Amino acid sequence: MAYSVTPPSSSFVASQPQAVRNQSLKRITARSSLTPRLSTSGSLVTGESWVEKGAFQLSLSSSIRRSVASSPTESLPSASVPSVHYSSPAQGTVVVGFEVASTSKTTTRSISSKPSRQNGLGLLSKALTTDRIDINDAALPLLPSLPESSILTGFHQANNSLFFPNVDLTLLHGAQERHNVFKTELVSNAYMIAAHALEGHMRKDGTSLLSHCVLTALTLADLGLDAETVAGGLLHEVLRCNESFRSLLEEFMPKEVVQLVDRVTAISEISQLYRNHRDSLNDEKLRRMLLAMEDVKAVLVKLACRVHNMKTISALPREKQLCLAQETLEIFSVVANRLGVWCLKAELEDLAFSVLHPEEYEQLREQVQPRQDPAMLEATIQAIKAGMDQAGVPYEDISGRPKNLYGIWQKMKKDGHTSLDQVFDVMALRVVVSNKHDCYRALRAVQSVYRCMPGRSKDYIKDIKKPNGYQSLHETIYAEGSVPIEVQIRTHKMHYIAEYGFAAHWKYKENLNDDDEWLDKEVQYKKWLMNYKLGVHDKKVRPNGSPPTDSSLKSLGMHLLDGVQPGDQTKVDPFLRHDRFKLQQPSKSTVSVVVHTQDSVDAKEYPSGITAGQLIEELGVDNLPGYALTVNQKVPAGGLALQSGDLIQVVPLSHILSRSPGQGRLSRSVPDRYSQQLDVFLPGQSAPMTMQLGRAPQGSARAMPLHRQ
Repeated sequence: MAYSVTPPSSSFVASQPQAVRNQSLKRITARSSLTPRLSTSGSLVTGESWVEKGAFQLSLSSSIRRSVASSPTESLPSASVPSVHYSSPAQGTVVVGFEVASTSKTTTRSISSKPSRQNGLGLLSKALTTDRIDINDAALPLLPSLPESSILTGFHQANNSLFFPNVDLTLLHGAQERHNVFKTELVSNAYMIAAHALEGHMRKDGTSLLSHCVLTALTLADLGLDAETVAGGLLHEVLRCNESFRSLLEEFMPKEVVQLVDRVTAISEISQLYRNHRDSLNDEKLRRMLLAMEDVKAVLVKLACRVHNMKTISALPREKQLCLAQETLEIFSVVANRLGVWCLKAELEDLAFSVLHPEEYEQLREQVQPRQDPAMLEATIQAIKAGMDQAGVPYEDISGRPKNLYGIWQKMKKDGHTSLDQVFDVMALRVVVSNKHDCYRALRAVQSVYRCMPGRSKDYIKDIKKPNGYQSLHETIYAEGSVPIEVQIRTHKMHYIAEYGFAAHWKYKENLNDDDEWLDKEVQYKKWLMNYKLGVHDKKVRPNGSPPTDSSLKSLGMHLLDGVQPGDQTKVDPFLRHDRFKLQQPSKSTVSVVVHTQDSVDAKEYPSGITAGQLIEELGVDNLPGYALTVNQKVPAGGLALQSGDLIQVVPLSHILSRSPGQGRLSRSVPDRYSQQLDVFLPGQSAPMTMQLGRAPQGSARAMPLHRQ
């Protein structure tokens, strides 16, 4: 963007009286020669050269810049203001303003910055004023130049205080001690924005909303997710609190992070609609919609957010607790299970279980605690690994996990058990090897290390044939401390079938049939994406030095299925390339969205590629004066293609205006006598909408709940 100032023509100047011309030249010369100005390189320039030529140009670069008016120069102590330099610009051009993306290599003599005595004027006003400026006011306090490498992707860690002074960094420093991802520039900048945007926002439990966002981000970092996802966790409440911070996000954050925050915001709004309209929204439709979302990171952020909300749920009224816990159990824990994020699924189930059935939860927790010692499980795994090494049995993966309380409770109800002593997989351990022969060798190695429980050995490879194709050896041992642990031994191909194929564990838990081909393929693809592309940690116990993810299928080339590098497909085992087991992203002929109108709320499917304009026509929004269609709470362009997970709403125009940045503040300051009507054409609509300008109707603004879910 450039602004050009055209000088007066020579004929116009010549037509002026000599006294006027002399006086004008004195004023211009005094300003230009004494007042330092910033060039595009960030250095100061004077104006002798361009004043004499009688023409100049003001140029504002379209690259990243900081507004002089909004830069916090006043907050800098005088000692911190650096010496500045000035140099002559290129002939014929002077730049007023500055680009912080570059630094000057041309310097001459230094001048000391002195505080301005014109306290009523800002830096830009003083630079452009027509009044004479005293020589003592010539050197104005300036922002220190910032290195190019620190600006092109945002503001640098060392200069955060320049743009967001007085931000408490205690929570950030605590997070940095736990995970290095919080030391990255992207995540540090996201924290500064969140701290600024959420300042003063408190939750029902008395903690700050910022602390909730930090704990959400920590959960994501615990899963090993990247900086982009962690930044989204820090910022996921910003736009719900105040849409006016969107410009700040778009300036300092990559577009991928802004889009991620938008998707999480849409999921949160859909979640609120689900709780308010339980009879209208079908559970399975909502689960399928969340699973079908292109940006799976947004779902992970929401799951992490819900984990912390469930931990602080006691601050809510009992009725809201039950509603939130029911949604957590029926929607979010199921989605986490289908995505293969076992740790989040187990935690969400147990948190909901503690709210919905508090007495059973406490009773079972006390009984289970002595049998779920993490140190004991780790010692058992190390002993089995040593036994297999001694027997010369190679393995692909050895992992163990404690069964979560809700899973134990469900199993006891299903099998009719009245005592925990009848449940033998309170702790479970899995060994994955490369072939059937090694399965039996591994079994003998386990039996040589620990005593086995009589009558609990099961051979699902040779002796017992499962209809769904499940194969494995099961043995129950008395592990460290004589605690019973179930051991499962299988090959990597058997493991693939048990995790991704016909015998997938998630289908077994949900009692689903094999008729839904799309659901099978979508779950397979998303689980593969989680494990082999996002690298989500499953938080299972493994031998010392093992990777934090399931690596049992890497020998089959599972991580190369997308064929990013040339020759990747040739390294994939023929087993995975067979049509019967092939893993691929399913084609989608429809998009799943939530449609909220004045009459109903429902999860609907539309043909892929449908646009907002087509949906406006299909819903007949043009025939509803004073109403408009929004996608994810924004008025869309008519050609915008809908995506799975979008929130479609038909709302009054007054509601849209009330959400506009600054609308609440402006509406209080606009007197009624200035109100007027305005015809507005919205995207995708053929007829204009008549809107009343001025003060917004009382009570039209949407109040922000203190306890975000």
